[in-house]
Amino acid sequence: MVLSLLRPKARLLVLDDDTSMQKLMGTLLRREGHRVDVVSGGNQAIERLDEQEYDALLLDLMTPTEGGMTVIRHLREARPAMLRRVLVVTGSPDAVLRTIEGEVFEVVRKPFTPDELTSAIARLLAANEV
Repeated sequence: MVLSLLRPKARLLVLDDDTSMQKLMGTLLRREGHRVDVVSGGNQAIERLDEQEYDALLLDLMTPTEGGMTVIRHLREARPAMLRRVLVVTGSPDAVLRTIEGEVFEVVRKPFTPDELTSAIARLLAANEV
């Protein structure tokens, strides 16, 4: 019984180019019991998606190079159902967010509180029965 309580809840992929944000999200999500992989670019995220199944993706849209939009474009073509498992974590302007409206599960605005992030992940996992 105790072993089932210690089992990680979900496998998550975090894409953010800011190392402090990577560390923050990784720490918060690991404390919740999740297995977390962190990448800094969209192409890295796509490579990971080709190698590993993830229960949810946390994507920053605004990065200096390829970012979350690169991953979203890839998912639109290759794995559209996975878009419902995407949580956008960003400070992007509303105009950018309108381009993905209705496709992704939810948007969490930076800066966020720890509870805002973990609650959004919990909602996403519950909605997708993970």
